[in-house]
Amino acid sequence: MFTQGWLLVAILLTSIGLLLHVPVAFLLGVVLLLGAVTSFLSDRYCLWGVDYHRVFAPRRAFYGEEITLAVEVTNRKVLPLAWLEAVDELPVELEPLDGRVIPSLRQRRQLLVNLFSARWYERVRRRFRVRCAARGYFKLGPVRLRSGDLFGFTFRGRDLELTDHLIVYPKVVPLEALGLPPLHPLGDARTPRLLFEDPTRTVGTRDYLPGDPLRRLHWKATARIGTLQSRQYESTLTHRLVLFVNMDTLGEYAEYRGFVRPLLELNMMVAASAAYWAHEHGYPVGLYANGFLPEGLRWIGMPPAHDPGHLAAMLEALAKVYPTPVMPIGDLIHLSARELPWGTTAVVVTAVVDVPLEIGVLRLREAGHGVVLVLIGDRVRAPALDVPAFTVRGEVGWRAMDELRLAPSMAAAATARR
Repeated sequence: MFTQGWLLVAILLTSIGLLLHVPVAFLLGVVLLLGAVTSFLSDRYCLWGVDYHRVFAPRRAFYGEEITLAVEVTNRKVLPLAWLEAVDELPVELEPLDGRVIPSLRQRRQLLVNLFSARWYERVRRRFRVRCAARGYFKLGPVRLRSGDLFGFTFRGRDLELTDHLIVYPKVVPLEALGLPPLHPLGDARTPRLLFEDPTRTVGTRDYLPGDPLRRLHWKATARIGTLQSRQYESTLTHRLVLFVNMDTLGEYAEYRGFVRPLLELNMMVAASAAYWAHEHGYPVGLYANGFLPEGLRWIGMPPAHDPGHLAAMLEALAKVYPTPVMPIGDLIHLSARELPWGTTAVVVTAVVDVPLEIGVLRLREAGHGVVLVLIGDRVRAPALDVPAFTVRGEVGWRAMDELRLAPSMAAAATARR
């Protein structure tokens, strides 16, 4: 509004008031002159020395938890900041429980709008409660700042590439709620002893016994002693678990064909709950999934381990993983089976049963591993394999589930009886 023309009018009125001794003209000219100078300075330097920061804690949360998001504006100049509009872009999966939120033109994004004013060298902070309404790896930002002159006649804007990331872990429920016996490891290998032998660790030799497999024979010791000798393996009580999570929810290796959200989230919930239970009971646990992470196009492969950092890494992988499968789950099982320590129990979590999956399960059995199938959804059917199989139903209402009921599959039970 206060252009050069208004500035000339203000100077003219001030001059007339002084020369002709007209107080009204002089006062009006002074007011216009002060307004023009104030408007010019506040418009030109409104965004100068203004800092915007976003702080939230914690940076990792579980599904359904609330975090505290704080936005902070600092005015680092002598001129006061009359007004500042900050538009912060957030994903729709993060639901602010306070503040003003408007839709964004970008898909699955929303805008948190704040209006600030600050005196000279003042810092203003506001806090908001945000609910984590979905599992995932979410980007916060960028930010659009807008301000102007004191009277609101002129505007200036600035875009800040200020981005942060929040990791939301899948929902975790107690394993007892999954219907699995808490006194035994998940999917015990079928052996009459709890004591296992690890064929990767040879501690000596012994005389050959009828029934020893050919691969157990120690030929060098046999040649040296003159009688058949078998390898003596190290015994271990450690029971290892590995989770194989199938990201395919449509069947027939649905690469780039979309996914079924309820089935996928129930998949993640079961896998995260099983991993958490195994860690709490002291079992080394690993994770394999045929989806890929933002850091690369390779599938997830985490061998069994037991430490707090490993559990956090598995939950983070389940939070970040893309829903697009990079290969059939059966192929991933076939590739990974050779890397697993002997006697590992494989828990296969899947909403789809197909031929590659059945072949992968048989490959695990041939390699000396126990296998448990956890089938997700109301429509999935257990394969005709001699392995324990359980079903988790009710994927439509997965958000409201406080517990998961895991029922033995009828088809698997019939196969076991035969």
